[in-house]
Amino acid sequence: MANTTFTGPVISDNGFIGPVAVTTKTAASTLTAADSGRTIFLNSATEFATTLPLPAAGLRFTFIVKAAPVGTDYTVVTNGGANIIKGMQFNAAGAAGDTGTGDDTISFVASSSVAGDRVDLISDGTNWFAYAFCTLAASITFTTAA
Repeated sequence: MANTTFTGPVISDNGFIGPVAVTTKTAASTLTAADSGRTIFLNSATEFATTLPLPAAGLRFTFIVKAAPVGTDYTVVTNGGANIIKGMQFNAAGAAGDTGTGDDTISFVASSSVAGDRVDLISDGTNWFAYAFCTLAASITFTTAA
């Protein structure tokens, strides 16, 4: 994977001590199970979609905005448009955040999301569970596109 660096040491959930993979994305891509555990920085003047792999127990990803989206949204979408994202959004403003109960798209909203906004995703093998942290209530949304 291009633009990958490692930092560490870090202790993972299973007690393994090792580096954390960090990747910067600048264009649309599809992740695989082999990418699990990566922190993915979203960094582009032209925003794009990142497609998740099929869910498998224990797969996890963290997405962090590096360059704020302006023209369109950064999106994280499920494989095949499956409505299997469940989660919630917490924001610094303290306002009611968005929730996902069976969606296929997470959007880092253009002209609202800022550098540092993030989403952590974890799979139980059937669904993706999302925990979003952002500055404004409207910065990260969960929707059903398909």
